[in-house]
Amino acid sequence: MSPSTPGRHRRTPARLRPRHAAVVVATITVTMGGGIAVAAWTSSGSGEATAKAGTATAPSTGSVPGSAVTEGLLYPDGPAGTAKILVHNPNPYPVKVTTVNADVTAPTASGGTGTCVTTGVSWNNRTLSGGNAVPANGSATLTLPGAVVMSSASENGCQGAVFTIPVTVTVMSG
Repeated sequence: MSPSTPGRHRRTPARLRPRHAAVVVATITVTMGGGIAVAAWTSSGSGEATAKAGTATAPSTGSVPGSAVTEGLLYPDGPAGTAKILVHNPNPYPVKVTTVNADVTAPTASGGTGTCVTTGVSWNNRTLSGGNAVPANGSATLTLPGAVVMSSASENGCQGAVFTIPVTVTVMSG
């Protein structure tokens, strides 16, 4: 058929069709617009933040309730004996006991066979490592073998006595 035949339409080449051109222009516009929509500006600034540290509360010590030490007993000029200490941590974080030192107050005795004013008992100051944790707001018992000795100055009435030795414990957070 020839292009001049009546009743027939002539076909326009695809490159000249207007609706294809509009689709191409729309696609390019959306693509470029999408690229712009993804871009964003960022910035940063500086300033200050604040926080406050709490205050540590000193631990307390005491005798282990209902516990008489039966291992590492003391004898005049004998081997060093075992001591038990109850350590209470009033802080809201766990601590570790690092040292246990005797106070200047002399040990006292109770429950001996007679008079025991001169106890002959002394403390071996201790630096500790491991196994000495005390939980937050809690207590723990420390068993310290070799911490206490008795000299030959101990009175005869000290036999069977339980000795109370004032100590100071040092703790660190952890």
